[in-house]
Amino acid sequence: MKKITYSLFMLIFLFSIVGCSFKENAGNTETINITDDNGRRIAFAKKPERIVVLSPSFLELLEAVDGTVVGRAESTIAKTSAWAKDAVTVGFIFNINAEKVVELNPDLVVAYKGMHEKYIQLFESNGIPVVVLSLKTYEDVKHSVKLLGEITGNKDKGEKVAAELDDKIQQTVRLMPKTTKRMAILHSSAQNVTLEKDSSIAGCAAKLLQLQNIVQSKEAVSVITGEQMQDKVPYSLEFLIEKNPEIIFITSMGNKKEVEARLQKEVTNNAAWESIAAVKNNAVYYLPDELFLLNPGLKYPEAVAYMAERLHR
Repeated sequence: MKKITYSLFMLIFLFSIVGCSFKENAGNTETINITDDNGRRIAFAKKPERIVVLSPSFLELLEAVDGTVVGRAESTIAKTSAWAKDAVTVGFIFNINAEKVVELNPDLVVAYKGMHEKYIQLFESNGIPVVVLSLKTYEDVKHSVKLLGEITGNKDKGEKVAAELDDKIQQTVRLMPKTTKRMAILHSSAQNVTLEKDSSIAGCAAKLLQLQNIVQSKEAVSVITGEQMQDKVPYSLEFLIEKNPEIIFITSMGNKKEVEARLQKEVTNNAAWESIAAVKNNAVYYLPDELFLLNPGLKYPEAVAYMAERLHR
């Protein structure tokens, strides 16, 4: 009887050890399932520890959720923080060196939506998971930092960072008087001039400040003809005069001299430009590239505050 009791005790003891071990191992191999901004389902057997980002805009988001980066793309505008300076460069944001990415043997590549889809098949054929994220609007920033927090096993931290961004922006918005001022955003490059929608970086910041973008109405779509871009519409001086914005913001991309020459040729040299309310009242403002050309990421509150300061002048 004693032998039976002892044997039963040992059996229970062994099962308890095996059970604890199984749970522990199950915890270590718990799959992380996410859906990226292209609607693709990606599963990770463990949190990625060798991450390559194809846009510098993702770096501070990854840093904020304690991620680890081994490779990064560069740009002529974005500055690299000390946190990521030792990561290997894999080309420029518009010209990725795919071979170098593969050589780094990453367990995750973070790609920019609308720009890096052409690399997905190549990377995945080499066993490298790719997560595509959109990073243009403020909501994109909050969504991306939350998703990266989930991927890196720091979901709570991602949620906290997003909440802190909301708090900072609301501090600025609360100081703004209620306004329905009409606003236009001109985007000038060496090739052309366009008008930005609410879905652009500057458009999103203006919407947070409750400004009324003249190109968001149904009328704008019917009046302005030509190819419709994701966050811009073709520029029309006639439309600008008709809508008579009270505030004009200007963003630019490219060589400054060439950009200014294009702007003068197509916009400011026309005598009708002087008839617009924003021009009459000296309410035309150039927006800095570092906050409004590439996504400002965790500096979105700074972009909103910069625009708000112009409105108080």
